[in-house]
Amino acid sequence: GWDTTRILKEPNAEVRRCAIERLGWDRFVTDAGLAQVGAAVEDPGNPGQTLALFDVPAAIYDEPVRVLLCTNGTPERDGVRRRFGLTVPASIGDPVAAAAWTFGLNPSQYRLLERAT
Repeated sequence: GWDTTRILKEPNAEVRRCAIERLGWDRFVTDAGLAQVGAAVEDPGNPGQTLALFDVPAAIYDEPVRVLLCTNGTPERDGVRRRFGLTVPASIGDPVAAAAWTFGLNPSQYRLLERAT
């Protein structure tokens, strides 16, 4: 029953993540009014899915970050492909570059993946 205001004020990162996942990342991003950085793009490492990058309010973390909204490459046991957010450095301004960073790759390498795992 947490709203975005309560979630954003939660100091414990793990509790905050659980609350966001319960609400749903797509709804959280919309309800919290997170500013999208650029357009959403097709995920080259996860065919049929998209990547979107958002600015995170400065009060949430000790340093500036962005959140990459992406979809799990592997379905859960119930067949659902979970949507989730990953924090990335605020200096990254492109969703593909952000996804590449999470794998320790550069964007050119990530674009060549058939499937990120």
